[in-house]
Amino acid sequence: MFNSALVAFALKEEFAPWRRRHRFHRIASSPHSVYAATFGSMQVYVTLAGAGAPDAQSIDTLAENFRPSLAIVAGVAAGLKPQWRPGEILVAEFVTGPGGASGVRSNPGLVEIAKECGARPARTLITVPRIVRTVADKVRLGHSADAADMESTPLMNYWCARNIPSLALRVILDPVEMPMTCNFEPTMDAHGQVQVHKIIAQLGGQPQLLPGFLRLVRQSRRAMLSLAQFLDRFFEQLNHPHSTSPQ
Repeated sequence: MFNSALVAFALKEEFAPWRRRHRFHRIASSPHSVYAATFGSMQVYVTLAGAGAPDAQSIDTLAENFRPSLAIVAGVAAGLKPQWRPGEILVAEFVTGPGGASGVRSNPGLVEIAKECGARPARTLITVPRIVRTVADKVRLGHSADAADMESTPLMNYWCARNIPSLALRVILDPVEMPMTCNFEPTMDAHGQVQVHKIIAQLGGQPQLLPGFLRLVRQSRRAMLSLAQFLDRFFEQLNHPHSTSPQ
């Protein structure tokens, strides 16, 4: 029986649509913000890992302090295969670093629950150190993985070491044929959060990037809303008396 969950997003923008749908309240602000809400009989804690998970160690400390009965890393991902379209929810069966480093499997029982709620099973999610910006790089990574992110593998390795059932839930933001024209990495602060004024400055210096950026914003809004709706279904199913227990 699950009684609590820890959900880690990378960016505050990924959390925002779900936060607006529920009464999340801040229960800690130092060194990192932690939010909590009640879903049926479950207490759900949410925190931010930052793009690239610079705050992964702090989230491991949270897991030690809160001792959740399951943990989820959630957010957007880049599609690496043509079948994965923007807004599709993927549940990763296996997460790994480049070259198969530090691989860990999602909890099979939680994967089945995610599939029951409409997630598409993805055999492999690869965690990379940088945003995959070019179509050529996506195609290359697509030979060994379904989608790419920057946080899942280190977080799930921490949770696996603590015997916390966990999984990675990702919504496709940019499909394999879509390049990431804006360079977001220089716009991020030390905690991996995007600074809007730096994006505006980049667009001001390179106005040709604006159409691609606006397209990405539209896709992002739809994708993050889709993820929020999915998380609602997922936690409703976890509270259902016939939910599958982790193996």
